[in-house]
Amino acid sequence: MPFLRPALTASLLLAAPGLALADAHASSPFAESTLEYGESYMATTLIGTRIHATEAELTPGMSLPAGTVAEWDDIGEIGDLIIGTDGSLEAVVVDVGGFLGLGEREVAISWDMLRPVYEEDNIQEYFLGVNATEEMMRNAPQVTRVPTE
Repeated sequence: MPFLRPALTASLLLAAPGLALADAHASSPFAESTLEYGESYMATTLIGTRIHATEAELTPGMSLPAGTVAEWDDIGEIGDLIIGTDGSLEAVVVDVGGFLGLGEREVAISWDMLRPVYEEDNIQEYFLGVNATEEMMRNAPQVTRVPTE
């Protein structure tokens, strides 16, 4: 008797008001999100972002004197993201070296090693810095892409 199923469902909902709706809402895959650069990033913003290396100690959101970043080594730009199956951003793939796209190699930098910093004269523009030396960058292992079958 298929016509009884809607009646049964309706009676269960009336017997426990809000229960089914609360469960459905709690398991929603959607999230409210307010994006504020420097605190959260869109992949489209990260791709192409230049990474600067310095031997100076960096802390997230650090304010730097104007012109500081210009003195750091511009090591390359983010070309890809490595996202874990749990949804966490594990690393960024940085295209380093080369000239006009020739001779570049891909190096992964752990996301937790990058620090968003800004210069005092422009707090709206964050830079991504990494505490690394030129030698560390030269010796960094190249990303190996294993083709899927």
